[in-house]
Order: sequence, then C-alpha cells, then structure tokens
Amino acid sequence: PSETGKTTVLKQLKLLYGRKGLDMERQTYRRVVHLNVMRAMQGLVEGMEQANIPLGNPENAVHVETVRRLETTLKRYSITTVGVPNPAIPRKITDAKAETDMFADMVPAIKSLWVDPGIQRTFDTCTQLSIQDSAKYFLDAVDRVADPEYIPTDDDILQARVRTLAVSEHIFDIDGVAYRPYFDEVDAIIFMSAISAYDQGCEDNPNLNRLQDCLLLFNEISNHKLFLNTSMIVFLNKIDIFQRKLLSGSMVNRYFPDYNGPNDYFSTTVFFQYRFLEQCKDLQKQVYTHFTHATDTKQMKVIVVAVNVIIQRLNLRNSGLL
Repeated sequence: PSETGKTTVLKQLKLLYGRKGLDMERQTYRRVVHLNVMRAMQGLVEGMEQANIPLGNPENAVHVETVRRLETTLKRYSITTVGVPNPAIPRKITDAKAETDMFADMVPAIKSLWVDPGIQRTFDTCTQLSIQDSAKYFLDAVDRVADPEYIPTDDDILQARVRTLAVSEHIFDIDGVAYRPYFDEVDAIIFMSAISAYDQGCEDNPNLNRLQDCLLLFNEISNHKLFLNTSMIVFLNKIDIFQRKLLSGSMVNRYFPDYNGPNDYFSTTVFFQYRFLEQCKDLQKQVYTHFTHATDTKQMKVIVVAVNVIIQRLNLRNSGLL
C-alpha cells in the first residue's frame, strides 16, 4: 500500500549494500527536501484551521496567508520517483532553480510558524494530519536545509518523501546472496504496512481505514494461488510514529472496536501482529513479522540480517537439505 515505507527500505538497502550508496541521488533530493518542508507547513496550517486552533502569535497571520497561497503553486510541482520526470508537468515548472528560489522566499514564514504555539499544538494533538512523517525532522532543520550550499545527508534522503509511480528492479549482494526484488521465481514477499496508519483513512477513500486496507491487501496476496509456496515477511513499519500517537492519547479501540486491551505499545502491537497473521488461511505457510522503523539505519541493518537468515533457510528447505 502507499505511504508504508517501501521506498525508505529500498534506500536503506542501497545505503547498506549498494556500491555507491545514495551518492547518485544526493543532489536530486535537495529539491525533494525543499518541497517536503513547504508541504509539511502547508499541511500543518490546514490542520490548525480544521481543528479551530488559534495562532499563539496573531502577527503570524500574514505568514498563514503566505502558506495558503502555496496550495495552487505546489500542485504544479512533481515529487515522484527521483530521476523520473513527469511528462504531464511542463519542464519550466519543475526547474530546480525555480523551486529553490520559491523555497528561499518561504523560509521566513515557515520558521515563524513552526515556533508558533498554535502550530506546535496542532502537531502534538492532531494525529491525523495529512503531512509526511518526517515533517518535524525537516522543520527543525529548516536553517540547515535552506543554506545555499546545502547537500542532503544520508539521513535527509532516508527521511525525504517521494511518491513512487513505477515498478523498478534493484539487485543487492548481501553476504554472498544475490537479492533480486522483482516477480520471477519469488522465494519470499516483503509486505510493508504502516502500523501508525491505524487512525487514518485512505487518501482515495477516507471512509476506509488505511491499516484495514493493508490487511485486506495482505489477505489477497498471502492467499493468492501464485504464492502458494511463497513465504511472507511482514514489516509493520513506522513504530516511532505509532508510539507517538499512543502517547498523545489516540485510542486504538476507537478505530478497531474489536480491540479491548490496554492502549499501550506492547498490547496493541501484539493485537495488530495477530490481525495480520490471521489473514493467511494456509496454516502451513511461513509468515514472519518484524516491527520496523525504516529510517533507523541501525535497526534496519539488524532486520536485513534476520531476513537474510530466513531466505537462506527457505532455500535450504526448497532444496531438500533442511
């Protein structure tokens, strides 16, 4: 499903096992970061108004108007798969210098609004905001990313939000094992789900819970006849955002009424883990679950090692050696 962290995991694999890491994409991500920052503030302003939260500093009203004017402008800009131009967007609109200049003009308004108590209250209490998960990361670093000499770091690239529109193939060598994330002769499927989306509606259908949509898709894939002998590896991703929502008071049973346990991290993650496991009708099928924080390189390295062990065990089993 969308916005579950698929591209972030791919970027982690490039960083950990790619020969050139993320260097090939570093300059391109500069514009992505700038557009991410502007869209983050745009989403916060919209959320503040929808929740009827007043500005802490009335003088910032002029900056709110500045951000409001971004709505029609940003729609013309394309943040899709890095390096893949959108033919529907005129080249002059996606010109990197034009975007950089627009961002530079917006920086004073963004900085003033980000420290405003009304915007901060919106960020802390409105858990269903339509902003990317890395909003705070980039808004806290607005001075750094606004520097004319700014070059995105590895962490910046991992945090940056890019919408993926195309299918792509990448081959990685992990401890002597060639990984080809594609569709032929599939040994295992890594299924990504954002556990933090338990309280959000789908973008194209707000009445459908986003995590429930993930469960439906996992049910379809795990029980598909083409994958009868394919093991499933489920990444329940964005645990950092999930924990923040629980701490803010967001109740899981409001969105999943069949949950009647305490609203703590351990109990709720066990519940969601079970919900995914029960989707697979074949009790003999191997289903492995991992709770992940895809932007945390150290954690992802540990998980990739675990996945590598699983894949090699599957190969031995399929070869009749285990």
